[in-house]
Amino acid sequence: YTATTARMIYGIQRNGSLPAMFGHVHPKFGIPRPAMWLNLAVSFIFLFFFRGWGTLAAVISVATIISYLTGPVSVMALRRTAPELYRPLRIRGLSVLAALAFIFATELLYWAKWPRTGEIMLLIVAALPIYIYYQAKQGWKGFSRHFFGSLWLLCFLPVLAAVSWAGSDRFGGQGYLPYGEDLAVVAVIGLVFFLWGVSAGWRTPAVEKARFHDDDGQPLT
Repeated sequence: YTATTARMIYGIQRNGSLPAMFGHVHPKFGIPRPAMWLNLAVSFIFLFFFRGWGTLAAVISVATIISYLTGPVSVMALRRTAPELYRPLRIRGLSVLAALAFIFATELLYWAKWPRTGEIMLLIVAALPIYIYYQAKQGWKGFSRHFFGSLWLLCFLPVLAAVSWAGSDRFGGQGYLPYGEDLAVVAVIGLVFFLWGVSAGWRTPAVEKARFHDDDGQPLT
């Protein structure tokens, strides 16, 4: 996790969303040491607030599920916006599998129980000021496109947190939604936001500039 997180911090800096110091790589060992120090500092802060490795591990595990949400949406958005993209692997019925994967990930988040679902939402929202600061520093270049393209995810998290709070007491909720009905409501929410996310995708400059190759590494014409 330390190595992976340091590499992610380095990548975020390369995208222009963190100070330049976190993009420095050690000339001899080839690792982003400033990013590793930042990772250590954040780890101490999290341990201070969550007061134990067990609680922190549970929160991190739930937060990891959020990363699963982007996969199904991304693959279907690419199929919609870049149908000519070279794909060495083609899966039949992927639209159904992707929708089910998103719904199952949504259920997993719900099963994490309230108030943990709310805590995860707060952790993600806490990082938004940093992103907004660097967007302003870059002159808001492409901000509106990215904002409206990710609005589905920004709305998904508070909606799911609200349902988690009102849901069955089996999952830490207030019991306004009986057990069974709450799972059906969560599934519907997952499907709605999956369709919204796929429709919000657009053909990015990275796709426009990509060179597509076959299995032998030859550019496709």
